[in-house]
Amino acid sequence: MRRATVSIIIFMLFCVTAALAAPAATPVTTEQFVARCKSDAAFCRIQIMAAEALLERNRKVCLPARVSKDAMANKVRDVVEDILDEDPDSFRAGPYRPVVDQIITFLWPCEPVS
Repeated sequence: MRRATVSIIIFMLFCVTAALAAPAATPVTTEQFVARCKSDAAFCRIQIMAAEALLERNRKVCLPARVSKDAMANKVRDVVEDILDEDPDSFRAGPYRPVVDQIITFLWPCEPVS
């Protein structure tokens, strides 16, 4: 009985430690994304580059050779922040990924916009 109690306590401590060591949750809303970008630039860069890579693979985006991935990520991050500042009611609670995708697609489309 005593051994079972000790085992349960050790298991519970392990679970609590694992929960505390878990990385921060991925933001869901545009407001959360912008806040996380301000505190963690590497996270922001990775998320934007992942979105761009998927769009590029699907031939929706064609990043010019003269534009580096870092410059692209910085530009998109700045535009997302500007959009949230300009119209927070429309974008604050919405998911961030469609906003990022639309910005990238608008800035670097594969076909000329007519």
